[in-house]
Amino acid sequence: MGGFFVGKKQWDDAPKEYLATATLSFHVRDPFVPAKSGVEISASAVADKNEAQVLRETKSEDVLGEIAKELGLAQKWGMSPADSITKVRTGLELDLNKERDELSVKTTLNDPVIAAEVANAVAAALPPRIKSIDERNKVESFRQMEIEAQPFVDRELESMASLKKQLLANGVTIELGPEVDLGDFLFIREILDAKLEWDAAREILAITRTGQDEYQKYWAKPIKPSFLGEKAVAPPSFVGPALKPYQSRWSVYGLTMGMVVGLLLSLVCWKLFP
Repeated sequence: MGGFFVGKKQWDDAPKEYLATATLSFHVRDPFVPAKSGVEISASAVADKNEAQVLRETKSEDVLGEIAKELGLAQKWGMSPADSITKVRTGLELDLNKERDELSVKTTLNDPVIAAEVANAVAAALPPRIKSIDERNKVESFRQMEIEAQPFVDRELESMASLKKQLLANGVTIELGPEVDLGDFLFIREILDAKLEWDAAREILAITRTGQDEYQKYWAKPIKPSFLGEKAVAPPSFVGPALKPYQSRWSVYGLTMGMVVGLLLSLVCWKLFP
């Protein structure tokens, strides 16, 4: 039975793992879907693009580095800040329940108190992180809209400047605007051509802006706030590691060896002392 006790002793001495869980109400902006596309927002249990971005950034070095620094994990564990971040990331699991709009922050570490502290710190960092990511995405989206519209803006300005030039060349001084009436001067071929070009440029720009209106309304809608629902507490019992196969096999090996040796000794004794 010596093999059993050796294997059991190794398992007893191994660092135990403790699982702490914090939950929060989790809401992010739904992905943008054009109204006329006929596409409905997926009800899949898999995280959508916006949810996946939040979950990915929550496990980033920046976020976990701040938490590790705040809790002094490098000092507590006697390791470098980079290694402490890796250890936290390895033990961190973000379990999204889309049906309930709930996120479970699960942390598995060798210390139950630290496991609970890390889970709570990650959960507390999520609501402001969601707002920050949403605002950043909004700014980037508006920047992209301006980039896409800029060629049409430039064309409208250039065509208007060309029309002004033709008007001045024919002795016409008039301030151009959306409601300006140039009917009295359209008999002049150059002014007519410039006016048609300006009208076409304005129409294309208007169509572009109309197409962007829906996207602007999308960003104008507020999102539900996310908030911490249940704090993690230090777990009273460990969840691992399980007794490893080789550790349990030692008991079998020891018992088998003992039986074999015992039988051999019995035979020897039977021969020597019939």
